[in-house]
Formats: sequence, structure tokens, C-alpha cells
Amino acid sequence: MRTGENPNSAGHALMWQHKTSIEWKCVETVRMSLKRAQTGAPTALLERALHILSCFDPTHHALTLTEMAGITRIPLSSCHRIAAVLEAGGFLNRGGDRKYRIGTKLWTLAQFAPLSNGLRESALPTLARLYEETGENVTLAVLDSGKALYVDRLVGERSVPTISRAGGHLPLHTTGVGKVLLAYQPWEAIERYLSTPLVRPTIHSIVDPVVLRTQLDDVRARGYSVTRQEMTAGSGSVAVPIMRNGRCVAAVGVVVHLARLDIKRLVATLNKAAVSIARELSAE
Repeated sequence: MRTGENPNSAGHALMWQHKTSIEWKCVETVRMSLKRAQTGAPTALLERALHILSCFDPTHHALTLTEMAGITRIPLSSCHRIAAVLEAGGFLNRGGDRKYRIGTKLWTLAQFAPLSNGLRESALPTLARLYEETGENVTLAVLDSGKALYVDRLVGERSVPTISRAGGHLPLHTTGVGKVLLAYQPWEAIERYLSTPLVRPTIHSIVDPVVLRTQLDDVRARGYSVTRQEMTAGSGSVAVPIMRNGRCVAAVGVVVHLARLDIKRLVATLNKAAVSIARELSAE
């Protein structure tokens, strides 16, 4: 303030009002952020964008703006702005029905992931031969966030219907490849998994931790897993580990109709495939 200036002048009052307005807006922003945090809604911009992309799954291929806002609990206006940015960048695509779908940009970026450039590319020729030899569903999976992530899946006319898909996740304790991946984890990781609530997709799914521990011990001892109707009715699976430097890096398996579950033959075939894939990985 200049010497002699009246502190009650109109200019000083305007500056005070402006400062007060800014402070009030800051307080209001914090209040609204705390309110959203208390409801579980994401607050950071990037977090919100990730939540919107995460809305899409096998049962939600196309979503309206209102549906995305409802799932994420992001205000509709904010959801609209973020969706527009994602659409402009190719991460989302809005069709003529005004529904949003995953855009091709995500698919393009996914091709640079290690699973695509390394494991999947190395394993594909062997998986194709395995399918030709068995005529059954052939699956390749890795451990991802406590679930079996299906890196690739080959199916044919003879294959039994399954719910697995490339890029999808299924439980470790109900799938052949999942039990292999879990069995070769450290003891602490196994116990941590078994201490969580275990889903039961069918009446044949095993969710008793005591029984599962015994099964996982057997998997490690014999080098393969077998499931019968634990994920889908009428089907069974056999899977073996893909080892690299003494560590299980992935699992390869087949899913067949129970009437064709020839364990001895399938294990021998899968073991050859696992060795072939491990060799290709080592040659990279």
C-alpha cells in the first residue's frame, strides 16, 4: 500500500474480495475432493481416465456416457470431458448409437507390451502345432495380479466351449493353467492367495484351502495340473509349467471334453510344447 493511501479505498476492497474469492474456491475444491474421496470416487484426472477405461470388460463392450459415469461415480460433466479427450486420442471410439467402445490406440500400444513382443510371439508356432496335434482348446497364461492372464488361446470346431479368452483373466484355483502358476509361487504368496475369498464358478470348484494346498503340492511334485468341471461344466483341463532359469514364467494347457481327458497323452504332448516354448524364449 502506498503512503497516504486509504486502506478502505475501492481498489483495496476489490483486492481483498478477489483474495477472499480465491481462498473460498480453494476451500471448496478441497471440500469437494474430500467428499468424492469419501464416496470412493476417483479424484485425480489421470486416475479418472483410467477408471473410465477400466469400465470395459467382457460383459461391457459398449457403454453410454451415463453408464460410464454411474460405474465410475465420476460427475457426468467431468466424465464427458475426459471421454472426449480419450476419444480424440483414439483410446475410445463413439459409435452411431452414441455408445463408447475401446479404441484401436489401446490395441496398438498393447502390441509393444513384453507379453506380445516376447512370450506370445515366441510361443505362437508351438501353440499352433499343439492345436494341430490335439484339436482342442490350447491356452497360454501368465500370473497377473493374483489371476491367470490368458496371453493366447487357440480354438477350433472340435473345441469345447470355454469362457477363457486372450487378454482375459480367470481364477488361479479353478483353471489348469492357474493351478500351475499358483503351485510354483513362493509359499507366502500361496498362503496369501488361499486366505482370500475364493470364487466357486461351478459346484465342482474346489475352494477348501486344505484341499487346494494338497493339490498344489501334487502339481509341483508331478509337474502338471488336472481340473475337472471346475470352471465350466462338462470340460476338463491339463496344464504344465514353462520353466526358464528354474522359474515358472508361464503355463500352457489344453481344455477338453471330459470324455477326451486322456491325461497321460496330453501331459506328454504339453511337456514337449513347454520345452519348445522355453527354448524359443532362451533364444531371444
